[in-house]
Order: sequence, then C-alpha cells, then structure tokens
Amino acid sequence: MKAIYILFRNLAFILILYLASCSPTRKLQDNQYMLIKNKVDIINPAKNVSAGELEGLIQQKPNKKFFGIFPVKLWINGIFKKSGEPLVILDLSLVNESKDQMRKYLDNVGYFNSEVSDTIEYKKKKAKKVTYLISLSKPYRIRDINYIIPDDSIKNIVLNNNSNSLLKPDKIFNSNILDKERSRIAQLLNDNGYFGFTKDYIYYEVDSALNNRQIDLTLFIKNIIIPGSNPDQKPLEENHKIFYINEVFIYPDFLPFIEDSIKNDTLIEKLKRRGDSEPNLYSFIYCPPLKIKPKVLTRSMFLEGNKKYNATDVRQTYKKINQLMIYKYVNVNFRKSNDTTNLNPNLNFLDCNVQLTRNPLNSYSIGAQGTNSGGDLGITGYIVYKNKNLFRGAEVLNIRFQGSMEAQKTFSTSEGSDENDFLFFNTFETGIEASLYIPKFLAPISQDIFSRYFRPKTTIKTGYNFQNRIEYKRIITNVTFGYEWSETRFKRHELYPIDINLIKVNTTPEFDSVLAGESQRFRNQYTDHMIFGLRYSYVFNNQEINKIKNFFYFRGNVELAGNLLNTLVKAGGGPENAEGFRTVFGIRYSQYSKANFDLRYYILINKNHSLAFRSFVGVAIPYGNSVDIPFEKGYYGGGANGMRAWALRYLGPGSYHNIGSHNIERVGDIMLEGNFEYRFTIYKIFKGAFFYDIGNIWLLSQNETYPGGEFKFSSFPAELAMDVGAGIRLDLNYFIFRIDIAQKLKNPALPKGQRWVIGNSKNWFNPVFNMGIGYPF
Repeated sequence: MKAIYILFRNLAFILILYLASCSPTRKLQDNQYMLIKNKVDIINPAKNVSAGELEGLIQQKPNKKFFGIFPVKLWINGIFKKSGEPLVILDLSLVNESKDQMRKYLDNVGYFNSEVSDTIEYKKKKAKKVTYLISLSKPYRIRDINYIIPDDSIKNIVLNNNSNSLLKPDKIFNSNILDKERSRIAQLLNDNGYFGFTKDYIYYEVDSALNNRQIDLTLFIKNIIIPGSNPDQKPLEENHKIFYINEVFIYPDFLPFIEDSIKNDTLIEKLKRRGDSEPNLYSFIYCPPLKIKPKVLTRSMFLEGNKKYNATDVRQTYKKINQLMIYKYVNVNFRKSNDTTNLNPNLNFLDCNVQLTRNPLNSYSIGAQGTNSGGDLGITGYIVYKNKNLFRGAEVLNIRFQGSMEAQKTFSTSEGSDENDFLFFNTFETGIEASLYIPKFLAPISQDIFSRYFRPKTTIKTGYNFQNRIEYKRIITNVTFGYEWSETRFKRHELYPIDINLIKVNTTPEFDSVLAGESQRFRNQYTDHMIFGLRYSYVFNNQEINKIKNFFYFRGNVELAGNLLNTLVKAGGGPENAEGFRTVFGIRYSQYSKANFDLRYYILINKNHSLAFRSFVGVAIPYGNSVDIPFEKGYYGGGANGMRAWALRYLGPGSYHNIGSHNIERVGDIMLEGNFEYRFTIYKIFKGAFFYDIGNIWLLSQNETYPGGEFKFSSFPAELAMDVGAGIRLDLNYFIFRIDIAQKLKNPALPKGQRWVIGNSKNWFNPVFNMGIGYPF
C-alpha cells in the first residue's frame, strides 16, 4: 500500500511539472491577455436586481474550470491541439457590448439611466479579473394603471379578476412583468371561452413624463380588425367571440394520414358526473372492434358539450389521458361547427376532436447492470414483459424476472478484515414480480362520484424471491393491494390495506452453531416469520418541472402490522409455539407499529447550481406477538443513499462497536439522519456535488448483541456519526449514474474522546466509494 502511495505521489508531481510547462499564455502577443474571471459588483444592491442575471449578460466567458478550480479543457487543447477548448483572449469590444446589455436590462427592470462601468486587473499576460461596476439609479414606480377595452364583456372579465393582476400601484416598473401580465390576461380570456385569443391583442402605453420617477400605465385590448375588401375600404372592427363546445369526438385508435380511408363506426357514450343535471355525450369514432372501454376515456375528459371553451380544461385532458400510459400521441384540436341546425344561432360553437394513437400493446425489455450494495459488488440481469390495456380498461401489467450475483462478506468475516475475505459471487438471488395498475378504485362503488382531479389508481402486486448465501437460504413471498389518489396537484395519498410478507429461512449447520451463541433478537433475524399489515403514505411535492423555483418534498409513512391477525387468531384460539408466541400455519407473525417522516428542501440558485437539504426521523415499536422489529422492517445506516462513509447496515446502533469475530448487519428501532448537498454543473452532462451527512440508528432498549446501542436523550447527540465527501454524476436525462467518495468525520463506534476521526491516528484517511443510480435524495 505504501509503495502504491509513493508511486501515485511521484506521478502526480511529474504531471504537475508537465502541465506547468504547457502554459497557455506563452504564445500571446504583447497586447493580448488571457481572460481569467468576470465579476459583477453592484455598489448599491437592490432585491429585484440579480447579480446572477447580470453575469449572464456578459458576452465573453473565461475558460471553463473543473470543480471551479482547474481549466481542464484549456490544458487538453494545449496538449492535443485538436480537442479541448481554445484560449479565451480578452476582447474589449465584447466588454463594451456586455455593458450595453446590462444597461438595457436595468432599463427593463425600472432602473433607467443607471451607470455601468468596468475595471480590468492585469497580471503579466492575464486579465486577472474584469469587474463590472453597477451604480443603480432610483427606480421608476407605477403610479396609476388604466384600462381601455372597447369590448365590455372582456373588460368585465379583466376588471373582475384584477386581484390576480401582476401590476400594482407603487411597484417598481418591470417590462418583464408587463409581458407576463399580457400572458396572464390572454390565459384568463381563453379560460372564459375566447378561443384563439393571444397576447398580441394586448399592448401598453407608458407615460414617464411626470418628473418624479413615476409611471402611468395604460393597458389596451384591441378588437379584431377585418381588412376591407379593397384598398379604399376602411377596415372593420368586431368584438372577440365567445365559443362553446358543441360535440366531442374521440378517436381511440387514431392513425395519422390513413384515418380517412378506413370505414369507422360511431358509438355515443353518456357520462353523468356528480353535480351534473344532464349526462354529457361523447362520440367515439373507431374501427371495430373497440379496443378500450369508453368510460376509461370519458372519465379522463374535462371537455364537455354545451360548455364554454376553456384552455385549462384542454391541458387537464392532455394530462389525464397521458397518465393512462397507453397512448404515445395525444392531439386535441377544435374546428368551428358546420352543422348548427339545432344550435342557438346567437352563440358560436366548436367541435372538439380528441385523436389518440396507442402505444404497442405488448413490449419486452432485457438488460443487465452492475450493482453496489453498500460496497458489495455484483451484477443483475432482468427480463420485463409489459401489457398496456390488459382488460380493455387501460390496465398495465408488468412481469419482471430478475437474477443477480453479488460478492458479499461472509458472516465469519470481521469488520476490519482484509478484502481477501470476500468470496467472489457468493450470493445468488432470483425472483419474479407481477404488478397490475388499474386507473380507478377497484371497489363496489360508482367511479363517477369522484372528482376528475382525483386520479385514483389501484395497485396489485405479488412477488417471489429466492436468496442463496453461504450461511442460509431465504425465500420471501409478498402480496400487496392498495389505492393511490391525488388530493391536489401537490398532494398525494397511498393506502395499502393489504400488505403481506412471508419470510422462510433455512440456515446451515455451521451458521446454526454461530446463532446459538447470540441473543434472541439476533436469532430472530434468521427465523421464519409472517408480516400481515397495512400502510399509509402522504406525499407533498410542490416542484414545478422546468422552473427554477425552490420547492419542498415531504413523505410521511405509517405502518401497522399484526393487529387484525392477532385479534382473529386469539378469537379462534390459535396455537402457540414453544416460545409462547402465536402462529399461523406454524409460522410466527409479527406485530408492530412504525412511522417515519422524510422532509427535503431544494434551493435552485440557477440552472447550474442548487442546494439540497434532507432530514429523516423514524421509529418502530414492537409489541404483542413481537419483542423485536423484523429484520427487513428495521432501520439501517450507511450505504449509497444515507451515511455514505459507512457500508450498508454497518453503522450503529448507537455507540456499538463490533469487536467479535463475525460481521453483523445492524438494524435499529430509531433512526435520525440529516443530509446536505451542494450540486453544480462541471461541464454539460457531467455534474458534481459536495455533501455532508449526519445521523445514526438506535435500539429502544438495551440488548446484549449490541452493547451501547440503546437510545438515550442524554447521550444520543454524542453518538451522531458524521461524514463529508464529493461526487461526480453523469446526467443522461433518462437516468443519472453517480459515484461518491466519503470520509468519516466522527465515528460513534470509537471510544469517547477519540470519535473525531481526523488526526486521531495515522490511518484516519479511509474513504468509502459508493455507486448509485439517481440522486441520493
């Protein structure tokens, strides 16, 4: 190990000397300077003037740097010539253009005639820093807002919605806000029947000649201009028209370019929702046989006959149909009704066409990937079959076959053992899982009583998993049944009244001899048991995709197991095993309550920089037919998504330190954890992060297997583990591949006074590498 360290150090030294000899400024002429850094300095800062946005207006950027320190692409260009990035030479004309852009920006946000200047700090052949100095003028504020709208109907709608206006008296003038107000009014009118209305009909007049830095605004909404039939005829004006929907035609198997050549049938479907006086009619145009039940689509429709056109209803219809996952192409379009025989002649009507192109009914996928479960390397292969529209109700069936091999530490391996103690691919796992997603509540009640925003879904899952390790073989069978629905666009609920897991373990004689010397809690991890429970989750997530806006994520989970089963077994006089616990079919069932809360906050500084915070609190309490939490339901520390300087399940509980001869996977009843990440873009798809983790797991009471593992209010702060680290992420849009390296800061397993790792020993630097898919939180 020492020889490798010396070799690495020497190679690094040689590389530094070589790169120093390749100085990119060697060939610059006397009047040329390499641009190193730009900076915007606002002398008198204001809340609504962003230095970041001003920096974005700078026309010439310095060479990109790796981790913000080293201009790696520039050095690559210097070495290989044909790749990398050319040297950025200071261009004074671009400095002046940048200042012009900043002045225009400041004018647009109300700071007219602000002063923008620059200073350049030179050092040898480098323009070390170009500083743009901003001296803000006193801003212009809005005094009065007037409306000139010749169409009284539109005027009433706009003025009645004035409380939502983005324009307010005494607010600083901002041309961007004026444009957003045009878009808001256009959206408002489109939601009130004005089909095809655009913000181009809206314009402003601005009067700034008040000599007191105040502005009067006048907002105009133009009528439709109809050109004369000849150049001498004066153009005519007419009011914008309100449109109503006449008929809704649904094409459930639309085929672009060939639809007109197919003989279609027509089916009229009626749907009466809660609060409707009359049912709504939908016409299905299809080539027999009809491959989907009509009500599946009509329940997804926000568009109704004899109702005013509403653009928000159109967007909601797109969203609801796409959530069915069976259509790859959705097109909602409108045309003026041709047949108006039975329609009110004083109104304007549109026919709506909903054209739907299906995804393939059956699909297959096969793949393999490397795995890293808390430092244990392995490989997984899988085959997935998917059927979209299994029973003609947009049901989605997934069947997944999976097999994996992994190199895990054996139970007899000590925690500090050498890597030779690994047996390559000593763990084998195979399994099958089938899941069925149904886009409604599978219950004996009418689905039409629910709001269209409810988005109900029923999920049924079953699985079988077989795991073969040196110490034992384990079979896990599970069945779940539950519901999911949305309360609002940000709030979601999940209720699984049936959640059954059956775990059967077959240990080897050698492992049995090891278990014989352990505590009951530890032996329970490797015995047959059953979990029959229910769980509920509440999720709040106000993230808005494609918007640079801070957001919260919260998930609360509550799980109850064994209570109903225990009542039934007691009532039926169910048998007890030799240890006094009740059983079903000879298998002991677990009884416990569990709750945990996961809160996250994301600060999006800009598209390239963000901060992520996470806190997690969880507790599990066994009772009744259980004295311990089932192993698979306990809390654990470490791994790629938690305390990253510890291997998965090798942190805690509490101050427990493994000094025995075997390697114990640790679980606890209580978990506290906090995480922080600073995330940034290195270059294009390459992202970076610096992170800090703090947390641990504990037991509710003392246990001889884990001395020092119980939770105490007086001692738990001193038992919080800490680590820091950095990571590189490859962002391919459809997935993110992540590599993190973490170093322990504080290890609660060490004796008091020695828990702060850095500097306490010569071998304190012991980083842990983790690989993962997606962000850790």
